[in-house]
Amino acid sequence: MLKQFAENPEQLWTLLIQLSSFGLVIGLWFAVMVLWYQRRARREQQLEARLGMQRPGGRAGEGGERVLRLWNGAEAAETIVASGRRLSLLERMEQKRRNAGWNTPIPLAMLYVALAAILSLVGSYFVLNNPLPGLVLAVVIVMGFWGYLSHCVSKRTALFEKQLVDALDLGGRSLRAGHPLSGAFKLISEEVPAPLGTVFCEICEQESLGVAMQESLRQAADRSQSADMRIFAVSVIIQLRSGGNLADMMERVAWVIRERMRLHRKAAVLAAEAQLSKWVLLGLPSLLFVVMNFINPKYMQPFFTDIRGQIMILVCLVMMTIGGIVMNWMAKLKY
Repeated sequence: MLKQFAENPEQLWTLLIQLSSFGLVIGLWFAVMVLWYQRRARREQQLEARLGMQRPGGRAGEGGERVLRLWNGAEAAETIVASGRRLSLLERMEQKRRNAGWNTPIPLAMLYVALAAILSLVGSYFVLNNPLPGLVLAVVIVMGFWGYLSHCVSKRTALFEKQLVDALDLGGRSLRAGHPLSGAFKLISEEVPAPLGTVFCEICEQESLGVAMQESLRQAADRSQSADMRIFAVSVIIQLRSGGNLADMMERVAWVIRERMRLHRKAAVLAAEAQLSKWVLLGLPSLLFVVMNFINPKYMQPFFTDIRGQIMILVCLVMMTIGGIVMNWMAKLKY
């Protein structure tokens, strides 16, 4: 390869210009994304300041406590709800592992994925004398692991939210029958199977060990992937501090969760077209590349033997990955 560049320096300059142009485009894209994120963060801070929801001791999402102003009749009351701290990458992965219901520790699972990726690279280099197929296979292994983990989390979260609605109805009836809040939680842990029953069983165990109910609820909400669980935990904490009918609160929260589930199904239907377009746009180039290799291998041979062809394949994979992430982010609605 170096000999080829030495004999034809114009080819080297052309390759350097192409790489520089690609790097310039990627750099401009990242700069625009950073500016957009900073502008969005400033708007969120201004909105929180107008609503009186500033967190003392830091910006949004950096931990600390959130001050909420509540109105009880004609009087205003303040309550403090603790917010979770920012988790590290390993802690977020461990949280995803728990939400997915896996028993394998996340460092061990990541070690298996890394070994599989390294073996694919080594095997491709020694068997095919070309590390590019191994690199592609390693990327596919890592993305497949992350996609399967996210699928397990989504499936278990959907089951969790479905069980939560029935559990809140059960807890509301238990409170109307005269049971305390801890008794209602114990009934939920006994009657509802995993994964929701396990969460309420942990809350009851922590309370029996002397942990305050508000703290155990906050920890359960921080560990959970479900936004509905966070809504329920915050509602119970506010109700315990400000006073009120817990049974009515549980019924109102159950109604809110049902409406959120209905809205989520409607949003999923509206976003299905964008998701289908994403898979078509990602699948057609890959399918065409494989078909062309079978129809005319000599025509596709420069992509594997020439350094410029290999760089084009890597650039296409990177751009397709970025495009898939952006389209997936655009089709995901947060409400």
